[in-house]
Amino acid sequence: MTAPVRVTGMSGAGNDFLVVGPEAGRAIEDRSAWARRVCRRGLSLGADGVLFVDREAPDTIRVRFVNPDGSSAFCGNGSRCAARFALLEGLASERMTLLTDAGAIPAEVSGDQVRLTLPAPTDHGEREVGCGDRLHRGRFVTAGIPHFILFVDDVDQVPLAEWGPELRRHEDFGEAGTNVDVATIGPSSVAMRTWERGVEGETLCCGSGAVAVAFAARLRGGADRIELRPAGGVPLIVELPGEPNAPGSAVLEGEARVLFRGEADPEAWAWPG
Repeated sequence: MTAPVRVTGMSGAGNDFLVVGPEAGRAIEDRSAWARRVCRRGLSLGADGVLFVDREAPDTIRVRFVNPDGSSAFCGNGSRCAARFALLEGLASERMTLLTDAGAIPAEVSGDQVRLTLPAPTDHGEREVGCGDRLHRGRFVTAGIPHFILFVDDVDQVPLAEWGPELRRHEDFGEAGTNVDVATIGPSSVAMRTWERGVEGETLCCGSGAVAVAFAARLRGGADRIELRPAGGVPLIVELPGEPNAPGSAVLEGEARVLFRGEADPEAWAWPG
């Protein structure tokens, strides 16, 4: 592909994305390969992933999220950015349905705040996972994608760059692996950090991770409405209506901001290597 591509840079509470609309998206033949190249920081634009957004029907938006490694997945913060992008581009009104890898997701946009109603997370129970001479005790949860959650005294003191890669591909979590979250329950909010598969690194925020951590915290006696404080410092709100061990849904709410609009030059994905 030799023509420039129109992109919008967006941040969902610290997760940064490149968003590609319908016309530009149709011109990209191999979306996985393109995402792998443009997400590389330093050599290209850099991002936590690419969102391909298209209009399926009135107020129905198709969202494909591609990780920096080229794999596709559900992304909570990415979906929130996709919803605001769809509204700003005239593809949908304030209330819409997003068609994602996790199914049909109702979304509501109010200013720069986006609220998603997600399927209820699933608890797979507590697990003890050994890595070398260290035993990690945590809870395994699916919130669109898998998360292994470890509650610690202070998230800032955790060597996540060491723990993350070990746990992310541990055999206990099968071939797909898992995201890894560390969390500390405070008096008014829960601090968290996430090592994301697909990104293969720590990100400033993770929407599905926020849902998974909130669910795990509720199973420990927490409230049904929890404020999460991810590494980037921009809060997310998660609501889990219903019984603590069997919520009816998960509501994820937070900011989705536009960072820039412009064209990516073909040189952005033509770097050697």
